Amino acid sequence: MSDLLALDIETANFSHEIGGWHNTHMFEPSVVATWDGKDGTIYCNKSLDVDDTVKALHPRTLGEDLAEHIEKGGQIIGHNIKSFDLPVLRDALDCWTAGDIMNKTDAVIDTKHLVRKAALAYGSVDTSLSMLVKHTLDNNKLMSGEDAPTAWRAGDYDGVAKYCLSDAKLTYDLYQFGKSEGYISSRNVETGDIIEIEVKW
Repeated sequence: MSDLLALDIETANFSHEIGGWHNTHMFEPSVVATWDGKDGTIYCNKSLDVDDTVKALHPRTLGEDLAEHIEKGGQIIGHNIKSFDLPVLRDALDCWTAGDIMNKTDAVIDTKHLVRKAALAYGSVDTSLSMLVKHTLDNNKLMSGEDAPTAWRAGDYDGVAKYCLSDAKLTYDLYQFGKSEGYISSRNVETGDIIEIEVKW
């Protein structure tokens, strides 16, 4: 097991349906996925046909797994995890372990926050996961986060689960690339140029 555990969540509803992103208690988590660099776990309450470990999406099940990782000295990593994933798990799923983790600043790595901080000297930079992995890892997301609720409502549970796990993997790989290479790449919003951003993770 790696000391890093990447986490991503998807929801069955849209922010505009609940009055905005700040209403974290009104989101409906559909899938949570974790990736430790070798093994993936998908938390979902639908029957899935996937190769990875599948567990019930229940606050106790997820909370115990996350707490065990932290207690062993591990860290939880995610893209926008401090502003979205963990607050939604805490407020909408009643996973209080997520709230406890948020209070342990050394236990959480938010790649979006890290990139924003590193990019301050480079002008206006696109910090979306899709743009970062496209230009840093030469990879693409399986779908857009805005597509996931629609796919879920259409019954594509496998597709949303695979997408969620893929985003966790991409976040993990992006962080590891920046850590080993000392830079990540994205697009300057003002000029359209693809730029390298020095990072010290």
